[in-house]
This record gives sequence, C-alpha cells and structure tokens, in this order.
Amino acid sequence: MIEYKDEKSRELATQSIPKLMFKYAAPAIVSMTAMSLYNICDSIFIGRGVGALAIAGLAICFPLMNILAAFCSLTIVGAAAQVSVMMGASQRNDAQKIFGNMLRLEIVLGLAITVLGLIFLDPLLVLFGATDKTLPYARDYMQISLLGTVFAYTFQGMSGILRATGNPAQAMKAQIIALIFNLILDVMFIFVFDWGIRGAAIATVIAQVFAFAYCVTLFKDKSRYVYFTKEGFKFCWEKVKAILSIGISPFLVSICGCIIVVFINRALIEQGGNDCDLYIGAYGIVNRITQFIIMAVSGFSSGLQPIIGFNNGAGLYKRIKETLYQAIRGVVIFMTLGYAFVASFPAALASLFTSDYKMIMFSVTALRIALCTFPIVGIQLMSIVFFQATRKPLSAIAISLTRQLLFLLPMLVILPEMWGVNGVWWSMAIADVLSVTLATVMLVREVRNFKE
Repeated sequence: MIEYKDEKSRELATQSIPKLMFKYAAPAIVSMTAMSLYNICDSIFIGRGVGALAIAGLAICFPLMNILAAFCSLTIVGAAAQVSVMMGASQRNDAQKIFGNMLRLEIVLGLAITVLGLIFLDPLLVLFGATDKTLPYARDYMQISLLGTVFAYTFQGMSGILRATGNPAQAMKAQIIALIFNLILDVMFIFVFDWGIRGAAIATVIAQVFAFAYCVTLFKDKSRYVYFTKEGFKFCWEKVKAILSIGISPFLVSICGCIIVVFINRALIEQGGNDCDLYIGAYGIVNRITQFIIMAVSGFSSGLQPIIGFNNGAGLYKRIKETLYQAIRGVVIFMTLGYAFVASFPAALASLFTSDYKMIMFSVTALRIALCTFPIVGIQLMSIVFFQATRKPLSAIAISLTRQLLFLLPMLVILPEMWGVNGVWWSMAIADVLSVTLATVMLVREVRNFKE
C-alpha cells in the first residue's frame, strides 16, 4: 500500500466506509439540497409573486439551463474525478494542474456561452416551446441569468474540488451562502421592489457571486492540497483532455436532457390544446420537485465520488465494492420514501408553486405517473457516478444516453399520440425502468471484474 503523508489521504485509505460515507456524503447532500432549494424557491416565489404564466415561462428556460449545466459539468465532474484519483496515487502536482486548467476552461466557456446565449436567446426560447404568452417571461429570466454564468461555473467548480480533496463541509457552506442570499433577495426583489421574474434572476446571480467570493478566499490558502498557483493555471492540453474525457459523460446527459425537454414541451403543446401553457407550467412544477429529490441523491453520490476515486487510484477494490453496495441500498430507501411522500401529498406540493386550480390538477397526475419508478432510479444514478469515479466514461455515457435517446425519445414520439398528455408522463416512467435494467447489468459485470 502507498504510504500517505497527508491526513486526508490516510483517512480515505483506512477509515471505515460507513464513517467516510457519513463524513463526505452528509455535507454534499446538504450542498446539493441547498442548490436545489434556491431553484425551488425561485419557482415558488415566481409562481406566487408573478403568476402561473411566469411558471410556464420558467419551464421554457429549462432546456437552456440544461445547456448551461452541460458545459459546467463538462469541467467539474472530470476535474473532481481526476483530482480524487491523483490524491489516491499521491500525484499532487498533477492535481494542481487539473485544478488550474479546470478554472481556465470554466471562465472561457462561461464568457462564450454568455455572449452566444444573449445573441440567440429569442430564437432558442421559441425553439424550446415559448408561446406569445410565455416568451416575455422566459426572456426576462434568461437575460439576467446568462450574465452570471462565469460566476456560477467557477463557484460550482471550486465547490466540486473542495469535495474531491476531502473538504465537503466547506463545499456545503458555499452552497448555503448562495441559498441564504437567494432567499432573502428573492423576497426583496419580487415582493418588495416588484421586479417580477427579473428580480428572481438577479437574486440568483448575486447569491452566486457571494458564494464565488467565499470559495476564492479558501483557495488562496497554500496549505490546501490544491490552491491558486501560476504554474497550475498554465494551459496543459494533456490535463484538459483528462478533464474532458470524464466530463463528456455528464455533458452529453445534459445536452440530451435539453433535447428531451424540447420534445416534452412540444408534445404538451400539441396534446394540451388551449391549456398547453398550463401543462408546460405543470411540467415545470414536476421538474422542480423531481430535481429536489434527485439533487439530494446527486449530493450523496458526489460525496462518495472522492471515496471511490481515491480507492480506485490506490487499488483498494474491496473498499470500492463496500462503498457501492451501501450507497445503492441507501439511495433506494431514500427515493422510495421520497416517492411515497410526493404521491401522498401531490396537490399540497403543487399548490406551493401556484394557486391556479387547473395547473395544480395537471401537476398531481404528472407527479403520480412520472415519479412512480423513483424507488429504483437510484441504481441508475449510482451506476453513472461509479463509472465516472473509476474513470470509465464510456460506460457512464452508455447508461445516460440510452435512457434519453434510445428509450425516452421514441416513446415521446409514440405514446402521446396514443394516450394524449398522460403519454408524456408514462414515457418518462417506462424509460426509467429500461435504463435501470441496463445499468444493473453493466454494474454487476464491472464489479465482478474487480480483483480483491
């Protein structure tokens, strides 16, 4: 076994898996839940403070948000996975270069996306399903949100590296800072200053700037495993390729998510008749509730990524298997309870976002159908994280893309024609079952190949 000089590395190599899981996953769950909460709060405040059509306008923005998330995950996931493995292999200088090149990529991508997004904003929103009623709301929200892209990217990137290098509690603090500022400013800008949906976007951007400033102060500390250095920021094509080779998996997932949302919105417009905007708003509500549960699981899985990545680099495969088995069990229990809660109180949850009776009823049906497979979806999510952390991006891509393109997309074309709007909701559930089956087969096969 490699002899590690720093305490974090020794901890990852020797501490019991349950203790490590609690130490790393608990702050990550809080972090991701906080991130999800300020998205949910935006939706609630927009729905209650601006109106039902504003919720629909926000839902139209989801594909574009998926594109922004795609480029963000392209750098963050790959960099975090590489840094974790390099810690396990005791390669600190390489980890430093990964960190610096990740930040370079995030700044360049953030600036490019901001400019291009503002130039082509209206055509994109119309493509995503905006109508004359919802376009003004979607435009107002995204114009402001795009201006904060660089801060959002670099803040999330640094948070990911904090988790990867054994500092999940500090990553959690960054997300909580963003949440608190977003909540306070949302109330002020929407209900006090009456800035409407623009106020919600401004609140989010300002909150991200404060979280960014907090992360910058942390990485000035030279006692950290990685920190700001001129050498680390020098462009290195080999490190960029290493980042992108793993980041391409979540990137493609988010891009496919964009395509899928476009198909969903189009299907709801075609099948929803005069209520199409309300159906899109209902989908926006479902999306926010779904993401709240999924983000908690993502926090759990991202907290485990350093454990799996480090032990993979150290060749401690027995510890990887133990981590994986316990993680899957925990996620299945959590998502089963999550669906039970949602299915028991769907109207109450939907009414948090809007007082429009029709939109609430549409949301109730969608929640009960689309989320009925949640008890098993955690297996798929953990499989993707496992393959990313063990540097097998092609396997992660295969699981992600088959769910979106091979299973879900054809059903969104066929089932709505047969069952109307309910066909849209059932498409999601059936695609999840097929994807979980594939993920399970691939995961079992990979684990069997591990050498004890």
